[in-house]
Amino acid sequence: MLHVDAPSCVLSLARAVPGARMPAAPVTVQRFDETINGREYRIEVSAVGSNTFRAQIARAPGGSRAMMPFYGRTPDEAVKHLSDWLTINHKRSTPQV
Repeated sequence: MLHVDAPSCVLSLARAVPGARMPAAPVTVQRFDETINGREYRIEVSAVGSNTFRAQIARAPGGSRAMMPFYGRTPDEAVKHLSDWLTINHKRSTPQV
């Protein structure tokens, strides 16, 4: 069992020290415009680790970003995973007779 003697002030529910703040890390977002099955998508990719990138559909003003993100080792790989998923799931089915 892990025992902790002193409460933590960073990223915890413990009372914060006045003036203490976590430094904001700059986030670089790359944007890709893709046409998939005739539909236009703007995909945003950002680093979430040293070798991990997250791709997600860019949020439209006033809209939501309800779709899950896709991950890859490079920005291009993350975009490919998302694009492949959109291609498979948004194919236009042929009308059945």
